[in-house]
Amino acid sequence: MGELSEFQKKRLENIKRNNELLRKLNLVGTAGRIKREAGVDEDHHRQKRKASRHAADRKSVSPKPTRVPTRRSSRLRGQPADGESVPNVSDNYLMKMGRSSSPDQELVDQMKETKVIGDVKLSDLLKGENEDDLVEKFRLFADKNFSSGDFFKEIREHQGKEKPHLRQLRQEFDLELYDVFQPNEIKLTHDRISAMYFHPTVDRKLILGGDTTGNIGLWSVRDQPLEENGADDLAEPEITRVQLFSKNVGRIDCFPSDTSKILASSYDGFVRSIDLKTLKSDQLLALTNEYNEPLGVSDCQFSYEDMNVLFLSTLTGEFTTTDLREKPSKWNLIRLSDKKIGSFNINPQRPHEIATGSLDRSLRIWDIRKLVKKPKWSQYRDFPSFEIVSTYDSRLSVSAVSYSPTDETLVCNGYDDTINLFDVRKEQLSESLKPRLTLKHNCQSGRWTSILKARFKQDKDVFAIANMKRAIDIYDSQGEQLAHLPTATVPAVLAWHPLRNWIVGGNSSGKAFLFTDEGRVKEE
Repeated sequence: MGELSEFQKKRLENIKRNNELLRKLNLVGTAGRIKREAGVDEDHHRQKRKASRHAADRKSVSPKPTRVPTRRSSRLRGQPADGESVPNVSDNYLMKMGRSSSPDQELVDQMKETKVIGDVKLSDLLKGENEDDLVEKFRLFADKNFSSGDFFKEIREHQGKEKPHLRQLRQEFDLELYDVFQPNEIKLTHDRISAMYFHPTVDRKLILGGDTTGNIGLWSVRDQPLEENGADDLAEPEITRVQLFSKNVGRIDCFPSDTSKILASSYDGFVRSIDLKTLKSDQLLALTNEYNEPLGVSDCQFSYEDMNVLFLSTLTGEFTTTDLREKPSKWNLIRLSDKKIGSFNINPQRPHEIATGSLDRSLRIWDIRKLVKKPKWSQYRDFPSFEIVSTYDSRLSVSAVSYSPTDETLVCNGYDDTINLFDVRKEQLSESLKPRLTLKHNCQSGRWTSILKARFKQDKDVFAIANMKRAIDIYDSQGEQLAHLPTATVPAVLAWHPLRNWIVGGNSSGKAFLFTDEGRVKEE
């Protein structure tokens, strides 16, 4: 043999180094062990290679032994759907076969010890089942999306004796649909309703609605029934519509110091007032960021501690406050989320606490007295935030949060199709917020229906939420359902009258559904 080349010398050095490394790691012989554990017979392969050289001297070659895979699937074993190796019998019968001396004893023992590992399709485990047929068989059940209120009538029929206070509440909220005009005649706005408000006056009803193109409709509700065969045959609802914004109307409210003035905010960043005495609208503020770009106002609420201070949240996760008696020169923006804050609410028991529901799949309670300069949870470290009191992480985005007026219950709902009720008494709060009760509710509103939001009534521990099966569901703060008010379409956006048991819902075509207790009160 000639002298080794430089390449061959280098190769031998590498081999030697690798062998030393394997020896140190105690891996020498690992490949052989793996083959033996996998059932690979080295002697058999050597004999097969030797036999191939002398094939002319041999009459036949023994067939390759069959290896059973680690899965039970007939398809993975290469057998037809009506394979003969695995009998189509029950597990009990297989156990009996395992105790017998049948020729299938070995196969049965292997099947009993075989584990289903990893992800698997049920069609692979079921003999003679076509995958598409199997999926279609159960798709009917998967497509059903129920809400807790869908069975209200059946539940009441089988509930037996009710608690006295629950019976009284159900009587109070057994409301009737306004029938002077039909809902398809009450076109409050031109487009899909995104905000509703019920004015607190009680001698007459005034309902305001805002839509996705910035229109606001004011409906002065007529209480007297129309006269038959008279001039009222051509009567229409008294609705005044005006476009004040260029984008979604996010919130409508009235000034707590003067109920003759209406406040409205929009996704275009503007907040305006409407004076009901003069029907004049003033621009109160235009919310902008540090680059003087408009910030869409997603929600707003007057402070409980100072009726001139307005709290605002944005579509990009900021929060700020402003005194409407002054014109701000610069906005003090506080970051509460890295994504849209769809809803926030002030705790009436502790006005320094606010709850936010966000597109980042979280419900957070904040202490707005305590500032955190560089929040660890946010990717925007340059923006300050408030101290987090408690957090609830949802599977999907949180659409709405609302505090009860007296018993310290917080309700939230979101795209995970649940309504969650939390006990937010101070002694119950911890870093991680856990629901006291979870109700199933279909919240999949889709593209053409506004987001469903649970709202507590301002003077009672009762909340309402629209039902995708075309109804309004009303619950108390303990999760007991009080009413299921059917409608012709989905009344996605709701507003309570703050003093009476009246509620109104708006749909995707600008129509309104009004429910009151006046008919029942007159009968009594």
